[in-house]
Amino acid sequence: MISYYRLGDLVLLSLTPQEERKLLEHHPNTIGSAYILNRPKLAFNKIALITRIFFEYSEANRHLIPADIMNSVVIHLRLGDVVAGTTEHESGKRPHPVEYLQAQLKGCDDCAKRYLIGACFFAETSSTNVEECQVKSNLYLNAVLNETRAEHLNSGVADIDLCIGVLAKQFIQGKGYFSQLIVDIRKHLNLPSIECKTEN
Repeated sequence: MISYYRLGDLVLLSLTPQEERKLLEHHPNTIGSAYILNRPKLAFNKIALITRIFFEYSEANRHLIPADIMNSVVIHLRLGDVVAGTTEHESGKRPHPVEYLQAQLKGCDDCAKRYLIGACFFAETSSTNVEECQVKSNLYLNAVLNETRAEHLNSGVADIDLCIGVLAKQFIQGKGYFSQLIVDIRKHLNLPSIECKTEN
């Protein structure tokens, strides 16, 4: 249930050496592991490096990405611990209200399709009320799907979600550093994003 794959934290913050070892052990052959293994020892442009790795990964896994993604809008939902977790870092990242997300779609009428990415996420630092978080996550996800008439792309792979978010015609930011990472890569590529004012 607990994931050691915190890609946004890895790139935009930093993980401890122990956390990086766990990521490499539990998630080999991922964008995150490639980032750790290819990271220079001196100063570097983190976003340029992760963007290069993203391109390599997305090309190798193109068959897992919807063919119409470059004409579609993607909404990222942070689900899991932040939906009902009791710690301060979780309660500060509660998902956007459904009505707020629906309002962000008004500028996306020229997009062919609406997709949602995101799945229940729990890290070692997450609250222990996992069942409650899962139930409330599912309720929230279904409410967003009904209101936005979007399709949930439940790939089960954070790297595929990253590729889908970066390759979309338009991206609507959710909460957390994973969503911020997608926005930052898109900025590096001069792609538009609807940045939702949020604490990470």
